[in-house]
Amino acid sequence: MILKKRLGQHFLNSPHLLEYEAALANPKGRKTLEIGPGDGRLTKFLLAQKPSSLTVVEKDSRFAEHIRQTLPEVKVIEGDFLEQENLNAEVIVGNIPYYISSPILFKIAEMDFRHAVLMVQLEFAKRMVARPKTSEYGRLSVTTQLYFDIKLLKKVSKGAFTPPPEVDSAIILLRKKQFKMEKGLDKFIQIIFQHKNQNIKKALKHGGIEIPAELELPQRRARELSKEEILTLYENKKLRALLQP
Repeated sequence: MILKKRLGQHFLNSPHLLEYEAALANPKGRKTLEIGPGDGRLTKFLLAQKPSSLTVVEKDSRFAEHIRQTLPEVKVIEGDFLEQENLNAEVIVGNIPYYISSPILFKIAEMDFRHAVLMVQLEFAKRMVARPKTSEYGRLSVTTQLYFDIKLLKKVSKGAFTPPPEVDSAIILLRKKQFKMEKGLDKFIQIIFQHKNQNIKKALKHGGIEIPAELELPQRRARELSKEEILTLYENKKLRALLQP
């Protein structure tokens, strides 16, 4: 089948890496969900691990029908993963389209699951695991680290795909934390990282939040603060009140 560039279709052609992903996912006896299975090349390795059930969500009708015909034991949901409701699984797996990596991550964050194994763009993965005071550290780092314990496990060369993407990739492991993002906290993180080279008070001012003189804030920049320090700042009742929608 002709792959559709607009859907970010780049298929991993290494059986060794596909088997590695499936083993890492460890779906044996667990309810498993695969995002964007394509022609089912990873799906087959997941089935070999004997999950209690395996559901795939595939947007491309050609591949959805192909999996129905070749892997009848798999439940196929034809449609956009981002538009699905009431999905649930213990294990989530996917070599996901890079152009919608962030929306997929935050969709997953709303789900109740044990762990996830995903293939993402290498630079995206580096931003997810980045630490304060590094060039990759930003809003994505803080937000995803609040939602998940993240491990970057393996770099994957662009040559391992058909057709090759323009960038290298990485396999990451996510373990879900029991964390709920308040709208005020999300707004706070967004504002201070939009102006991450300014101290917190100036960044908030540029983001339209006027800070009263009596509210003391550290003379530090967002890129210097750990996620724990950001949470501590947000716990200030006066600051939280200013950030409420």
